[in-house]
Amino acid sequence: MSGIKIYIANLLTALLCACALWSCGDNDTFTIEGSVDGNATINLRFIYYTNGTLVKGLTAARDGKFEYKGVSPTPTVVEILDNDYRLMGRVYAVNGEHIECQLTRNAPNALTVSGSEVSERWAEFLNKNADRLGTADANTAVEEYVSKHPDDIVSTLLMITSYDASADAYRADSIMSMINPNVRPSTMVEGFNTMLQRLVAESATEAIAPISCLNMRDSLVDVNPASKDLSLIILTDAGSGRADSIVPALKRLNRKSLRPKLQIADIALDRDTATWHKSVRPDSATWQQLWVAGSLASPGIDRLGVTRLPYFIVTDSTGEQLLRTKSITLAEAYIDSCLNDKNKD
Repeated sequence: MSGIKIYIANLLTALLCACALWSCGDNDTFTIEGSVDGNATINLRFIYYTNGTLVKGLTAARDGKFEYKGVSPTPTVVEILDNDYRLMGRVYAVNGEHIECQLTRNAPNALTVSGSEVSERWAEFLNKNADRLGTADANTAVEEYVSKHPDDIVSTLLMITSYDASADAYRADSIMSMINPNVRPSTMVEGFNTMLQRLVAESATEAIAPISCLNMRDSLVDVNPASKDLSLIILTDAGSGRADSIVPALKRLNRKSLRPKLQIADIALDRDTATWHKSVRPDSATWQQLWVAGSLASPGIDRLGVTRLPYFIVTDSTGEQLLRTKSITLAEAYIDSCLNDKNKD
């Protein structure tokens, strides 16, 4: 074989090997690229679970354009957040996929997606139901989709990302069970199922025992339901948006006429007391403001079966849980109703 033929043969072999390696590389990763509205130049965070491991990635959007490569041999949900960890969108990804998406800041349900048939259908639902998601009607919207599409993995994605299981854990379990096991892989629903187990556990409904907390004077005190006819236990942290609705409701409930019958235990679950003090400083509170270390895993708090903040529990003097809700509006209305009934008696 002449030198030129050998050169050409070697060149072709090298090109074929390069193509094979390039193809293999694509199959070993997934790519998410796209744009952010307003041509923003910002950092983007990417978070997902694969093989039991939490993966965090960071890339920059320059003039709105970004690209991120990740690795997950099994399908996973990738959350895209801004630099302050505000959600901008979610996609369903697995190695070998090249996904394009357009993100709208402060509107995670407004994303558009191409390149992943599952993510496209997921995004289509989010866009059509943007006005319902995040409201009291969100669960109904998800349930309607699940009932019509039990063989669709989008049903699973909606249950684990858009469904509020704390509203009715038993119903959430029933709705999840409607989905074909073939499209609800354990790698995706494990966390959701663990949460359900906590919510339906006996500890989430049994009488509440005294909870030891630190007060504003750095003294240990017990929150004891036996001290009043009714107790409102408030669980928040610095990210709970206290000033918007929680503090105004507590001020209304703390009016003098209710104090003999109502105990307000405002328990912060912030990571440290400095964050707690900074968070509650604007409250001008005259009720109990308390703190526990360890957040939801703190002794006493861990028995309450709470999986999200803010959260509100109303008990009677025996510690029996009369109401569990994520809504301070519902808690306030329930307490007013109970105390009005007592006044009539």
